[in-house]
Amino acid sequence: MSTAWKGPAVLLKEPSFVLWSRLAYRLSMTLLLAVAAVYSPWAWAAVVAWVFAGLMFALAVLAVANVIKNKRVLLRHMGSGSIEWPRSIQEIVLRRPVTWVAGAEIVVVQPPITALPGKTDPRITLSDGTRSIERVPLYGADPQGFVEAANAVLVGRGTVLRFEELPQEPENYEPGSDEPHADPADPTAAE
Repeated sequence: MSTAWKGPAVLLKEPSFVLWSRLAYRLSMTLLLAVAAVYSPWAWAAVVAWVFAGLMFALAVLAVANVIKNKRVLLRHMGSGSIEWPRSIQEIVLRRPVTWVAGAEIVVVQPPITALPGKTDPRITLSDGTRSIERVPLYGADPQGFVEAANAVLVGRGTVLRFEELPQEPENYEPGSDEPHADPADPTAAE
């Protein structure tokens, strides 16, 4: 059943501090590169620094334009019944397709962290069985708490999110192996 008459519903917004930290980084890099260009003893290095300073300034302007365009929304439930990640201006220019999932039940999993945790962690993946939206940042929020809050917004819209725990790997598991290796300190594993 279509819920198009209801319009989009926001499931997840980016915190406002993210825009300010992104702007601070990009504008400071612009300033640093401009200073490097002015004080560069070589003309070719000054040209390269000015080009990169211009690109960083353009990225800072695009950060503000994307906030104005998407209103900090990271996930929204559309009236058509799909959940989508709104595209940025850069993604539209590069013709990246819209990332979306649809269905009566969307599975949410928290993949293991493969690098050092950052301010965007934890991340989640939404999947409908055929498509997925991967690496959605929660900025410190609990994944189960996000699912509960999103389900409260989705009441009456025909879609439910279900949080699913990933199975944990055994402690002595080696990637690429089908079974765990024996612990040398364990006397029962000597056979």
